[in-house]
Amino acid sequence: MERMNEMQAGESSKKERREQKREDREKELAKAARTRALLRILPWAVLALVVAALAFGLWKFYRAASRVSESLGPDFSRAADDEGAAHISEGTRVEYKTNPPTSGNHWSDSVGDGVYEIPQPDEGLVHALEHGRVWISYKPDISAEVIERLEEIGRSRIRTVVTPRPQNETDIAIAAWTRFDAFNLGEGGTLDEKRILDFITRFDNTGPEKNVPAQGGRTYTEPWYKN
Repeated sequence: MERMNEMQAGESSKKERREQKREDREKELAKAARTRALLRILPWAVLALVVAALAFGLWKFYRAASRVSESLGPDFSRAADDEGAAHISEGTRVEYKTNPPTSGNHWSDSVGDGVYEIPQPDEGLVHALEHGRVWISYKPDISAEVIERLEEIGRSRIRTVVTPRPQNETDIAIAAWTRFDAFNLGEGGTLDEKRILDFITRFDNTGPEKNVPAQGGRTYTEPWYKN
């Protein structure tokens, strides 16, 4: 009787082990199935996250652009033909189609960013425009107060050049690559600063060569314009 009980207990233990193995196998198969399903879904989930991130970034960009656009005043600037961007020997003079020039042949050295007390050569300034700079020029006979304010604007902005320019047809001229605005001071010699700042906002860094660092620019001294 005792022997029989032992045999029955052994059979029961084997049955339990078989059952346990079967359950373990079923769990492994279920886990493998879940893993395969996850691997099938994962690329689509990553793609969905990338698309969502891009959509959010575009939304933020256009929202910011919309706010900037709403803050800008009328665009008084004029488009100009692209006259090319060939480098020529320093000292060679160029006749440009616009006043001030906005593109065309230019010297190999660019006028550096900043504020200048004497005129700089158009041929060096056009090179600066090619590098995405905005050039603010003025007739030398305007008031010292206005000149000081123009210089303050120039110092407060990157990629900006401020120079006197006797050849200007108006008191103030602003130029970027293939874009310019020219106007006189208002009643009592007042300066329309917003017009200048809006031009900078619209056309900063729009030249053919973008994000060119400030290093490497040149300051021209007299008598470059007597050559």
